[in-house]
Amino acid sequence: MDHRLYEEWLLNDERLNSEQDRELRDHLRNCPSCSRLALANLALRSSAVIAPAPGFAQRFQVRLAAQQAIERRRAKFGLLLLLVVGLGGLLWLLVPYLPYLALSPDRLASLWISKLVSLTLTARSLGAFGKTLLSVLASTIPANLWALAMFTLSGMGLMSALSIRRLGNIQQSAR
Repeated sequence: MDHRLYEEWLLNDERLNSEQDRELRDHLRNCPSCSRLALANLALRSSAVIAPAPGFAQRFQVRLAAQQAIERRRAKFGLLLLLVVGLGGLLWLLVPYLPYLALSPDRLASLWISKLVSLTLTARSLGAFGKTLLSVLASTIPANLWALAMFTLSGMGLMSALSIRRLGNIQQSAR
């Protein structure tokens, strides 16, 4: 049974119409969990409000300012650490290419063009390999097996999407 609606009615301060009030009373008679919640809510609302100790606001503001200062310090340290690690990683990636800066522009251009031609030929070779592999697979695997595989993969995708959605709903209700 879904108790969320009744819990919202119990914990919110809004007025219920007569139909909702009757439905809530019927539910409270049959549900011990919600009736305990109603009793706790009634006890909380009927308790007297105690005034804070003298100087509470001042102590709270001082503590809040100290906590904000600590958070600012942590944020600055984290930013500095991120900057150092990022620059170190960039330097680590660029070190192998630093000798190329000493080359003459025409030598550098010819080197870049040869690398570009090499990458293009590699991509064409991989494309031809993939096309050949796909044609071999298409001719050896029957069509109904392909359909079954596609149906299974789409079902798995649908189940994972629904699971993620349900997990999100559970986390929202926990808040």
